[in-house]
Amino acid sequence: MLDLLITNATIVTLDPQHTELHNGFVAVASGNIIGLGSMDQLPSTPVAHRIIDGSDQVVLPGLIDTHTHAGHALTKTVGLGPDWTRRVEDIYYQCTTPDFWYAEARLAALEKLRFGTTTSVSMIGSVPRIGDLEAVAAHFTGAQALGIRTISGVGSPNPPWPKMSRVWRGTKVICEQIEPNMAYADTEAVVKRWHNTNRGKTYAFVMPSRVGLAPPNSPTLAVKQMKQMRRIADEYNTRIHAHSYAGDIRFTHEHFPRALGHDVLLAHCTGLDDEETRILADTGTHVTTGPSTHAHIAAHCPVVELLEQGANVAVSTDGNAPDRTFDLWKDLRILQLLHRNRRHDAALLPAGTVMEMVTIRAARALGLDHLIGSLEIGKRADMIMLDTKKPHLWPFFLPVEKLVQAASGHDVASVIVDGEPLILCGELLTGQQDTILSQAQIQWQRALERGNFRDALCYQNGLWNHHYLPRKGDEPDSL
Repeated sequence: MLDLLITNATIVTLDPQHTELHNGFVAVASGNIIGLGSMDQLPSTPVAHRIIDGSDQVVLPGLIDTHTHAGHALTKTVGLGPDWTRRVEDIYYQCTTPDFWYAEARLAALEKLRFGTTTSVSMIGSVPRIGDLEAVAAHFTGAQALGIRTISGVGSPNPPWPKMSRVWRGTKVICEQIEPNMAYADTEAVVKRWHNTNRGKTYAFVMPSRVGLAPPNSPTLAVKQMKQMRRIADEYNTRIHAHSYAGDIRFTHEHFPRALGHDVLLAHCTGLDDEETRILADTGTHVTTGPSTHAHIAAHCPVVELLEQGANVAVSTDGNAPDRTFDLWKDLRILQLLHRNRRHDAALLPAGTVMEMVTIRAARALGLDHLIGSLEIGKRADMIMLDTKKPHLWPFFLPVEKLVQAASGHDVASVIVDGEPLILCGELLTGQQDTILSQAQIQWQRALERGNFRDALCYQNGLWNHHYLPRKGDEPDSL
């Protein structure tokens, strides 16, 4: 008896042979894909608990977002401007409770699933939120509630030090200073508690803010932090995920090269020169680029050069704040446009390659390519189905090209993780969407009240003017 059978669908497998089936089936039992082929290979009377007719739909592996930030789902567009990072770090460290992180995790998981993301990597906070393990637990619990495959964690945050923390427990507030050494114990506790739990659907990676040198940290402190993060990753057989920028790769390679390697995934990697690009490729360090992020506006990630050197590169959203969404489909087109413009070459980054960067290449960056990232017999059944009978996708042919160039997260009709339908024909099966939205709104308002903020932070300090270009004679209204 099958648990699930999808029939009559276009199937994009992303397997090593780039197999596509234009009238195919996928059979699932015990969370695994056990059958895959053309409809004429399917027995005439298949028996399954659930049969989904995939006519006019395309089935492909669930998307994998290899770098996001927990907390951002409740701080979208807050305080847009040069001090955005500091502002949200203050909110996360001083204005939040476990209820905030639980509600935020469920809202984020809902948005990701709606857009077809079945696996997501989340650094808890804009920089890791240490000093409150109950908040971290609330995040994991909230993310798991909707069934998404969850990879989260904390690690050594970026400076400045000390960080001021307020832990809210009802009307009681505990204020303390957070020092660098506190990150080591918290990171180890999180990995020990959460790594490889929830029947293999939840992982805890070691997630320092940075692999490299984050001023005003001293080189000595930077190396000490990287050594502690490596120790924890090795002891608990997990992986390291962090940000890196120009100069960080060279610094790390010179001072502590074991912070690089096949079990390390670095986000952004902007502004790198040829030497740093070669170091990443030679060490097997994985890279995830966020083409719609502020980091990529400030400097360029050498994606094409990394691929040419043999490095593995994935694509990520970097979260859905301050000014974007979890819709990975848009980032595929932005990625192509940015790098094609830079090299004046419209043939760069073909559709199949960029599709791999949110599926099988992304799974490889997480060390999970033996389980997910492609539709193959024996792998876990993480799949999405998109409705193709829409004007912007019709007529539907050359599936990968059509999806990369025209699809959006709003075309996702069904989402399946571990063989379990989480969204079916647009209906969320693992929670009440209205409840998730209302609880998120309540927790956001309470965070504002704890910080004595105005209802709309984006209007503070005249920041509303950032929404428009100035006109001659304009004068700002009083606040």
